[in-house]
Amino acid sequence: MRISPELRALRGDTASQRKAQEALEAARDSWRHGTAAEVLGELARYGDGAALDDCPALGALFDGCADATEFLGSLVDDLLAALREHPLGQVPLRHQHSDGMSVLQLAQSGSATLTLLAYADTGAEPPASACFAGGERHEAILAGAADVLLLELLEERDGKAAIDCSARCIAAGDVLQFAGPARTKSVRRVHGWLVVLRLARSDAVPCEAREYALDDGRLVHRASGSRSESRHEMMLALLGRMGRSDAAAVMAAMTREGSEHIRWQALRECLALDTAAGFSTLGALARDPADPLSAPAGALRAQLVETYPSLAHVEDLPCPA
Repeated sequence: MRISPELRALRGDTASQRKAQEALEAARDSWRHGTAAEVLGELARYGDGAALDDCPALGALFDGCADATEFLGSLVDDLLAALREHPLGQVPLRHQHSDGMSVLQLAQSGSATLTLLAYADTGAEPPASACFAGGERHEAILAGAADVLLLELLEERDGKAAIDCSARCIAAGDVLQFAGPARTKSVRRVHGWLVVLRLARSDAVPCEAREYALDDGRLVHRASGSRSESRHEMMLALLGRMGRSDAAAVMAAMTREGSEHIRWQALRECLALDTAAGFSTLGALARDPADPLSAPAGALRAQLVETYPSLAHVEDLPCPA
């Protein structure tokens, strides 16, 4: 791997690294305690459940672009000045870039986040699907323009959805609002670039996120709206791919509590990891008429027994203990 002379010099000079980072953190902190102090104070209230109307400084960012531009100006100017002096420093805010979209998380408090997004024209085909999730979002267009689809989920049935689509061009000065799991947008084409300030707040009990194809409304993907459940789901998948058969008992226990989504995922991983333990757990779910998973568990059990008749005798086998 080639390491440039600048990076090699920086690696050998920890004081220089520390100085660069301190300069960038000072720029961030100056903004937080200065221009942004009132807005960030109200973001904490909003994140705790207050209505946006009761947070006038925060709400003003989404009445038009003048306040939002002024709000961000000192942060951008000070960070750029620090980066010019320390070009290898790291911006001390959570950020990422992927497929033409850059995300900079300005602040987070409770269930609320304030984020700056920048879309670039990559020339790629527009997304073939859209994700519907809960919570509420307010988006102020600060600069640039783009063609978007405003989407409303009208009906969901048997893995398909009826979606109402409304095409629109958005540009600097526009404000978009989305509330609940039935409304979202899809960016179809960016005219050069697009900069958006987004305020988002998740629900107290996050609903499941669902992704649908825009051409025929078929369900493409579904995921838990809870970050905690998403972490558990990833851990389940990792343990399964590692072949950790000793985790089957834990997976079986996870089918007895939590949302239907995470319980079903635990069941699937348990079945794949330990057939006997998974099938026994599946049967227990199917036999409990009060359990919302009883019907799908019964259907899956019948399907598996039809495909693999030997499974019918698994629950009759004596316990190895």
